[in-house]
Amino acid sequence: MRRLLAACVAAACAAALLTPAGAFASGPSLSATGGSRFPERSFLLTLSQRLRLDRNDIAVTENGGPVHALRVDGLRAARRARFGVLLAIDASPSMRGAPLRGAMSAARAFAAERQQDQPLALIAFGGEAPLAMPFTTDPYEIRSVLGRTPRVTSGTHLYDAAVAGVNQVRRAHMPGGFVVLLSDGADRASDATATHAAAVARAARVRIYTVGLHSGAFDAGPLERLASATGGKYAAASSTAELRAIYTALGSELSNAYALKYRSLEGPRRPVEVRVDVRGVGSTTASYTSPTLHAARAGPASDNSAWDSPLVRVLPALLLGALVGVGLAAALSSRRPTVRDRIAEFVAAGREGKDEEAPRGSLGERIAASVEGTVSQTVWWRSFEEDVDIADVGWSAGRLVATTAGAALALAFLLAVAGAPLIGLVVLVLSLPAMWLVVHTRTDRTRREFAGQLADYLSLVGGATRAGRSLSAAVTSVIDDASEPTRREFGRVAADVRLGAPLEDALDRLAKRMQSRDVEQVGMLAAVHRQTGSDSTEMLDRVVATIRDRQELRGTVRTLTAQGRLSRWILSLLPLVVLLLMTAINPVFMEPLYHTTTGHVLIAAGVAMVVAGSLIIKRIVSFEV
Repeated sequence: MRRLLAACVAAACAAALLTPAGAFASGPSLSATGGSRFPERSFLLTLSQRLRLDRNDIAVTENGGPVHALRVDGLRAARRARFGVLLAIDASPSMRGAPLRGAMSAARAFAAERQQDQPLALIAFGGEAPLAMPFTTDPYEIRSVLGRTPRVTSGTHLYDAAVAGVNQVRRAHMPGGFVVLLSDGADRASDATATHAAAVARAARVRIYTVGLHSGAFDAGPLERLASATGGKYAAASSTAELRAIYTALGSELSNAYALKYRSLEGPRRPVEVRVDVRGVGSTTASYTSPTLHAARAGPASDNSAWDSPLVRVLPALLLGALVGVGLAAALSSRRPTVRDRIAEFVAAGREGKDEEAPRGSLGERIAASVEGTVSQTVWWRSFEEDVDIADVGWSAGRLVATTAGAALALAFLLAVAGAPLIGLVVLVLSLPAMWLVVHTRTDRTRREFAGQLADYLSLVGGATRAGRSLSAAVTSVIDDASEPTRREFGRVAADVRLGAPLEDALDRLAKRMQSRDVEQVGMLAAVHRQTGSDSTEMLDRVVATIRDRQELRGTVRTLTAQGRLSRWILSLLPLVVLLLMTAINPVFMEPLYHTTTGHVLIAAGVAMVVAGSLIIKRIVSFEV
């Protein structure tokens, strides 16, 4: 019996020698992360094995009581990239040779096991802690740096290296991270103390994992205390082979993490113990002291809803100010119509674009009148009024702008309330340019239709002159046989002639309005006919022939430039289509473009280059005939 007991004890001792001393525990670990304000709490849960967990697999309590609105999120690529890992490797003289080469081999095993989008950094410390590699995800740089053996320096400044590693996490603007510190000896004359190093790590929400490599000067005490004070773990290895196994397991653990978010129900200034139970794995704890709640911050906890958006707070003030301003302007701008105003309704040279359907005393008409009265003297507004009239929108320019602005403001407010303030701001900014683009497009289409109908209309005019009518009478007599928009535009010419304006002056105004060089030729013909009494029929036939030739040439040019114009729109819209597709297919990959300053700068630069390229192509394929 004694022999059997001795055999069992010997077997147990042998098994203990074959197992790495102080290896990392297989249970989970918990540490606080930044970015939350009490009562909102955020923790990082790491597991030593790869598991797929959801809300039902994890239970969280505070001081034994429940928490509210628990969320469990696996760290996707963009979120893993926020928690970097720094490897701090002892490069003192006692590590020279095989131990240091084994440590670098273990570091390469760690890098191979970790998630590829998790940033990695390296410090090789001795008497000081020089940075060998800053945080990076570039596999070529990681492979190159970890493939070289660091330079050996005298001393083992263990706590200084821990502080330097935490400071690197801070400089990378990460909400938290991990420092894996390897040493084979005790601390030698660090400026920092163990207490200071632990406090710095906790303030930066950095968890320090320590690994001890047995040597003649080995002291596990500082490494154990540093890991325990920061929520990390300690492991000891008696050989470089065990060291590689430890680093491989640690790389797997630090890449398998979950973010826990919930709302605490504890009162202020209380010590709180957080316990997390993971089904089938185990439990882990962390502690904190709830902060003091100031009177200004008392009340219901914010849920980061859309009502807290600055745009939601600004939009009501803008809406109220706009309504008050428009109301005052409408009240002050009301006046009795003059004789000039009444005549201008029937003369092309007068004010254009009035909405004759709306009653003059209605609120919409008064708002439109106030908008027009404010900017009516500017050149761009008169041009816009003319475009609105040519496009035959049915509203005056003032009413169209006021309606568009009001609708955009209301829609932006609703979007901000619905939780999309950025989209609401985009709608608010782009509403008036989009309205102008629609009006401009309709105006161009109307002018092209007018140019296409002009030759046929002038042929009818030529037939009327052959029947014995004068040129001015012929122009006005065949209006009813024309199609829109020619009927409407030459109707304005007829109105001017009936009021006593010379035909050539009315045609010149029409030429400027429709931007037609062909109508300019007809106006010159009318002037020559009035001054010299020449045969208008023959001259009109030649003008019609010239217009038809120009139309044929214009059609040929449009055919030849069709490919260029199509290429312009394809090249202009392709970046937007690719951006939307990549966002829909892989939103994690595109998150840095939308949520970083560099991404915003790149978006602005891309938009500017696309617009510039589109305008250049338009200039290349545009020909004036």
